[in-house]
Amino acid sequence: MRKLLVFLIMLAAVIFMAGRVYAYNPYYNNFYVSLNGGLAETSPSGLSSKSGGTYNLTFGKNYNINNIVIGGGAVLGYASNGSYTVDNFDGYGDNATASVDSVYYGIFIKGGYDYDNIMPFVKLGYVGYSFGATYSYSGPYGNYYATYSTPLTSEGGLLYGAGVEYMFNPNWGVTAQYFGTSLSGGDKVNNFTLGVDFNF
Repeated sequence: MRKLLVFLIMLAAVIFMAGRVYAYNPYYNNFYVSLNGGLAETSPSGLSSKSGGTYNLTFGKNYNINNIVIGGGAVLGYASNGSYTVDNFDGYGDNATASVDSVYYGIFIKGGYDYDNIMPFVKLGYVGYSFGATYSYSGPYGNYYATYSTPLTSEGGLLYGAGVEYMFNPNWGVTAQYFGTSLSGGDKVNNFTLGVDFNF
C-alpha cells in the first residue's frame, strides 16, 4: 500500500508539471472544492450489507488539455454504516445492537473528457476508514443496559470510482458519482453521491 501512495504522489506531480505548459481553458482547469452527500452501502466481512447516509468534502485541481481532463485531489468524509442486531445473544432473551459509523479520508487521481462542459470521469486512489460502534442492549424488561461506544479501528484500501460532472459556468457545477473500496480487513464500502462544485 505504501508503494501505491508513492506512485500516486509522483503521478500527481507529473500531472501538475505537464498541465502548466498548455493553453488555459476556463472549464475543468482550476482548483475546486466539492460538497457531496448520498448513500453508503457497507458490506462487513461475514455480515449482511447495510446502508446509511454519507457526506464528504473534496478538494483538488484539474487540467483541461485539449478537452482531456486530468487531475487529482483529496477527500474527507463521514458515513453511517448501518445497525446490526444479535437477538437473544445471552440465552435470556436479551438483544444487542451495534450502530456503526466511520470517518474516511483519501487521495486520488482523476481522468475525464470535456464534452461541451459535461465531463464523464474515472478516479483511482487510496482511502482509509476509521470505524467506531455504539452498542445498546434490550430485553424482556426494556433497555436496562447502558449504551457504550468502542474505540475507532482503521482499515485502508484501493479507491476506485466513476461519475459525471456538469458545469453551469467556469465557477459552478454539479457532480454525480460512485466510488468504492475493498478494505484491508475484508470490509467493502460503496458510495453513491451528488455534489455541488466550486471552481476557483
